Amino acid sequence: MIGQVCAVVCTVFSVVYSGYYLTQLTRHLTRGWRQARPLGSTAGSAAPLAASVMEEEAEEEQRNIKPPAAVPPQPEHAEPPARPPAAGTSCSSAAQQPKMREEQGLKTLRSIASLGQPMSKYTAFEELGRGGFGAVYKALDTSSGQQVAIKIMSLEEDMSEELAANEILAMRDNRNPNIVTYLDSYLVDAELWLAMEFMDGGTLFDVLRAVYLEEGQIGAVCRECLQGLHFLHSHQVIHRDIKSNNVLVGMDGSVKLGDFGLCAQLSPERSKRSSSVGTPSWMAREVVRGEAYGPKVDIWSLGIMGLEMVEGEAPYQREARLRVFELIERNGPPKLQHPRHHSALLRDFLRCCLQADEDRRWSAQELLQHPFVTSGNPASSLAALIISAKQVQEDWRGDTCA
Repeated sequence: MIGQVCAVVCTVFSVVYSGYYLTQLTRHLTRGWRQARPLGSTAGSAAPLAASVMEEEAEEEQRNIKPPAAVPPQPEHAEPPARPPAAGTSCSSAAQQPKMREEQGLKTLRSIASLGQPMSKYTAFEELGRGGFGAVYKALDTSSGQQVAIKIMSLEEDMSEELAANEILAMRDNRNPNIVTYLDSYLVDAELWLAMEFMDGGTLFDVLRAVYLEEGQIGAVCRECLQGLHFLHSHQVIHRDIKSNNVLVGMDGSVKLGDFGLCAQLSPERSKRSSSVGTPSWMAREVVRGEAYGPKVDIWSLGIMGLEMVEGEAPYQREARLRVFELIERNGPPKLQHPRHHSALLRDFLRCCLQADEDRRWSAQELLQHPFVTSGNPASSLAALIISAKQVQEDWRGDTCA
């Protein structure tokens, strides 16, 4: 009995196993046939084949393709990329290029500057202040008995010869009642002495620190600056560093543009510039971006100076340089902190100056016709303001000494 049961179990097991084996063999043969078909062939209503692994990777690579990195704007005076010297040649010529440029700069300065020693002509030196491009002194011209301002610039720094020649030529060749008058220049060892008219009221920055300007007075300052800018722009010159520190005033109420170290001369062949130069808080957005720009960057800077006259300081003036660039790019044209406290004419004038789109920004000639400018006080009325500012400064000095 037991033997019969075992025989039945073995038979059933053998049948089941054989069925399983035949099923797996059939599936294996079918899979092999399907894989052997060429791509694109059809078999009844069979579903299309899935993309291969290589096709999926190719699609993934295509999705991850990135555009080529943008080429950063090149400086205006960029040298062409250096090439490796050919066999048997020397690298000394490449090493001599900076020296050759320095010699060329000195040659230009020698052709401009006067001969002789300035110490024999000027006496009674008194330091007025120091800036990024040198120290400024008040001195007495022994031949005329008049006071002059002398800016002494070191020529030991990079590009100093070019900047110095730039400033001399800009002042010498662009004489205007609203531009500081160039008198003479001298090469003294490794220094350039630049003599110019002395503005006894100091800088607009000094005035703003001491007194508050009314809108009529702001309009007068803007008009005088615009007259100087219109003259420069009509002669294809961009100042590129308009700010209160570079606007000089006289005790008679005169207002003049000074410090031409960063100015640029345009030409028919070169009607735009792209160097990011200037003082960050006063720089137009196109200058910050390194885009090509023209004379209207000075108009933006004048608008910032207008805000400076209204509120005591320029927007972002206390921020670090890179932070200023970020804020200009992110926030766009700055605005008055309390616009309702000021007239509609002032607000509109600033709006015309601080247009982000250079094409929509007004020119100096157009702004000279703006009602805010034409309704401004006469320049002579600034004399009392400047005298008051001088008195406040003297009182500060007295309190400090006490």
